[in-house]
Amino acid sequence: MRRTQTRRPHLFRLIAMIHKTAYIHAYDMLRRKGVHNWVERRAGGIIELPYLSLILVALLSLKGEPNNSQKIIITFLIGCAVVAAWCTSGYQLKSANWRMEIREELDLRPQYWKKAIVVYYAVVIAVAVVASLVMPYV
Repeated sequence: MRRTQTRRPHLFRLIAMIHKTAYIHAYDMLRRKGVHNWVERRAGGIIELPYLSLILVALLSLKGEPNNSQKIIITFLIGCAVVAAWCTSGYQLKSANWRMEIREELDLRPQYWKKAIVVYYAVVIAVAVVASLVMPYV
């Protein structure tokens, strides 16, 4: 019982750290390009693109009236996108010193977080692609 209670926060912490790290990378990329208008909003939009693809796949892959299995898949995809958007909105709205924490973590293990970001977003996009292929046949 104790083990399950300690695993869940680690999973959400890992997902939040991946989002924060992706946000910092997008923020730094926009700053290097010389963008000065709404940098925080643009960086937030960049990391939200995979979740927008989940919602679009869920809504655009339907033909006609959805049956029960399609409704379950749509609910799952939109639910995942909403939970991920909820995870990212918490730290974007707070102007705390979380950026320094992330930069220190990136200095310690830069390759780990880059690989984690790539794997995480690859899984999100793969789920969207598989759902778009499976949805017409369900």
